[in-house]
Amino acid sequence: NTILPVCETCESLTLPLFFCQTCGLIKDKLCKTHGYTKSYTEQEVDINHFFKLAAKKSNGVIPKLIKGVKSTSNKDHKPENLVKGIIRARHNLYVNKDGTIRYDASELTCTHFKPKEINVEVEKLKELGYDKDYLGKELTSNNQILEIKPQDIILPSCPVSPDERSDDVIFNITKFVDDLLVNFYSMEPFYNIKSKKDLIGHYILGLAPHTSAAMVGRIIGFSQTQGFLAHPYFHAAERRDTDGDEIGFMLLMEAFLNFSKSYLPGHRGSTMDAPLVMTSILAPTEVDDMAFNVDIVNKYPLELYESALEHKMPWDVKIKLIKDVLNTPDQYENMKFTHDTDNVNTGVLCSAYKTLPSMEEKLKGQMEIAEKLRSVETMDVARLVIEKHFLKDTKGNLRKFSMQQFRCVKCNEKFRRPPLIGKCTKCKGKILFTISHGSVIKYLEPSISLANKYNVPVYLKQTLTLLQRRVDGVFGKEKEKQEGLGKWFG
Repeated sequence: NTILPVCETCESLTLPLFFCQTCGLIKDKLCKTHGYTKSYTEQEVDINHFFKLAAKKSNGVIPKLIKGVKSTSNKDHKPENLVKGIIRARHNLYVNKDGTIRYDASELTCTHFKPKEINVEVEKLKELGYDKDYLGKELTSNNQILEIKPQDIILPSCPVSPDERSDDVIFNITKFVDDLLVNFYSMEPFYNIKSKKDLIGHYILGLAPHTSAAMVGRIIGFSQTQGFLAHPYFHAAERRDTDGDEIGFMLLMEAFLNFSKSYLPGHRGSTMDAPLVMTSILAPTEVDDMAFNVDIVNKYPLELYESALEHKMPWDVKIKLIKDVLNTPDQYENMKFTHDTDNVNTGVLCSAYKTLPSMEEKLKGQMEIAEKLRSVETMDVARLVIEKHFLKDTKGNLRKFSMQQFRCVKCNEKFRRPPLIGKCTKCKGKILFTISHGSVIKYLEPSISLANKYNVPVYLKQTLTLLQRRVDGVFGKEKEKQEGLGKWFG
C-alpha cells in the first residue's frame, strides 16, 4: 500500500482502495454489504520513508526548511507529491491551495506605453509585433509611444519592496518548472532562462479574486511600479471595472503542470480563486461592458466644456467611446489619448495602502484625503467605511467567536468545547482560542471614534452602541478610561 497514485518504488500506476467502516480496505467504491465507503482513512505514515525517496527523486540540494500544511482539506484528502514541495522550497517559492504559485498586484489600466518605461529594447518589441508607434511611424526610439495589444501585460518590478519583485519571483518559478520537468517528470526543461530579460514574450494566467475564469496574457515588460498594467479589455475580461482592484497571476506552464481541482477544499465556495476555466483569445464584445465607456479621442470638443458649465448629463455630449467601434477593426487599435506622460515610473510607485502598516493609519490617510476634496462628503465616507467594512467584520468575528473551536498549542488537537481538566486530553498541552478577543474588537473603537468625529447618522451611532453592549456582554465591560479622538485621527 502507498499514499501516492504512482508507486514510489517501481513508478507504476497504483489502484485506488476504499475504506469501509466495517470491512476495512476494499477495492470497490461501494461495499457489497455495507454500501457507502470513503476514499481515505486515518493511518500512520512513515514520513521518513517517503521523504528519503522524494529527496532522491528531487536530485538536488535539500532545503533546511520545507513548509507544508498541517492537514489536507480536499474531499478525498489527496496530498501533493512531496518532491514538488522539496523543489519548490529549493527555489524559495510558496504554493496556493490549488497547487499553483501566485503573485498578487494592484490592477492599473494602460492603453499606451514607451519602451523606456518597461525596460525593453526596441528590437525585442519588434519581435513581439510592435513595429510601428501609435501614429504609424516606424519604431526606432525607446521614447516613441506604442499602443498596447489587448492581451499584453506589463508586470510590477517595484524597488519599494525588493523581496516581492515579480520579475524575481517569476524568474524563480521558471527555474522551479524546469527543475520539476527534469527531475520529477523525466522530461526536457521548458524555459531555459538565463536572465530576467528572457521572461519577455512568455505567457501568464491572470485571475481576479472570487472568480474561476483565467485570462491568458503575454509579458512584454516590467515597470518600476507595484501595478499590473494591462489594456482595459484585459481587466474587464476578468470582470474588473476600476483601478486598484487586485489580480493574481501565475506562469502558464506552471499552472498547466501543477493545478489540480483535487487539491481544492471540499467546502462550498472552494472553487473561487481557482483557474477552472482558461480563456486564450480575448473577444472585446464579451468582456464586462464597463470598458465600453472608455473614450478614445485625442482631444475633447468645446461642447464638452460648454455642457459642463450648463451642468448637462454626461450622455448629452457625444464623444467617441470604445462601444462605438465594437465589431470593427478599430476595436483592437487606433485608440487615442488626451494627455501624454513622460515616464510612468516617475510617479507614485507603490500604493499607500500597501506601505501603511496598520488599518488605523490607512483609515487616517483616507479621511485626510476626504477632508481635502471638495467633491467628497466626509460624513458619507465615514458612514460607508463603518457600514460596509468595520460593522460587518466586527459582527462576523463576534459570531465566529461564539462558535469557535479550541486548539492545543502542543499537538494542534481541536476541541468543540474546552476539556473540563483545562488542558489537552491527548498530550496535556495548553488550550487556546482559535479566534481571539483582539480580532473581535479591533475595529470597534475606530468605528466609534469615526462616528463621533464625523457625526454620522444617529441610527448608525445607535447600532454601534448596541454592538458595543453585545461585545461587553461576551467579554465583560472594561474599566472606563478617558481617551481623546487623537488616538485614532491625530
